[in-house]
Amino acid sequence: MARKIDDDKIARIKASTMKTIVDYGIEATTIAMIAKNANVSGGYLYRSYSGKQALINELYYEKISSLFQELEFLIALNNSSIAPIISAFVQNRIVYALNEPVASNFFYQLLHNDNFSFTEELKNKSLLLMQNIEEIGVNAGEISNHINLFQLYYHFFVYVVDYIHFKKNNIFESQDLINDDVDYLTNNILNFLKRID
Repeated sequence: MARKIDDDKIARIKASTMKTIVDYGIEATTIAMIAKNANVSGGYLYRSYSGKQALINELYYEKISSLFQELEFLIALNNSSIAPIISAFVQNRIVYALNEPVASNFFYQLLHNDNFSFTEELKNKSLLLMQNIEEIGVNAGEISNHINLFQLYYHFFVYVVDYIHFKKNNIFESQDLINDDVDYLTNNILNFLKRID
């Protein structure tokens, strides 16, 4: 029973961290705010994490690892073309943004904060995934030989997340994410990756 209570508290701490950061920003968020919103003592939180940075690092690691596992699965299903990989990955990002708006906004903030970087493990996984996607795309004639792994990574992760975030918070008018966005993003990514310098 104690393990169940601890698991529940950790889940509340993680949910509170994401919500507090989305509401107040990474820099303004404190351990005291996280603990209060999670309904746990600051002492309990410090027994589980050395501080705010360690907690956020764990959430960042979990999210990136989850995205990498998803890509590995999509690559295994579609090892002859990157078009269905991109389309499914984009669709999953949109569904995630609609169903988990706080977690989606939290990830957006982490992507744009210089305090968070990959561990060596995540760097190696990322490199391998991008190399696999590049090989599939080049062999299928979907990726130019002039596209580098950085550009590939940017269009898979940052471009898609930025587009979704901007559309949800559009300065012109609030717009819903729809299936047309999957086609729009997929086609844009494929068109960029095919370009020849």
